[in-house]
Amino acid sequence: MATVTNWIDHLSAAEVQGPVYPGVGTEGILVLILVVLWIGWHFISNMQEKSKSDEIARRRPGSNDWKNNVTDG
Repeated sequence: MATVTNWIDHLSAAEVQGPVYPGVGTEGILVLILVVLWIGWHFISNMQEKSKSDEIARRRPGSNDWKNNVTDG
């Protein structure tokens, strides 16, 4: 197995020149996709939380209604 003592010389050698990792040049597209997914996730989370909050508000729970969910220990 060959060892590399100087990475700059190794990566600039004629037989090694080229992409060092797969997907070189796709970073911008991947970041754009990530940002779209991130914003979409926040939008969907907001819709779900709002619908749950609206459901609770429609039931108009009283200040002591939480006691019905407590089990006797």
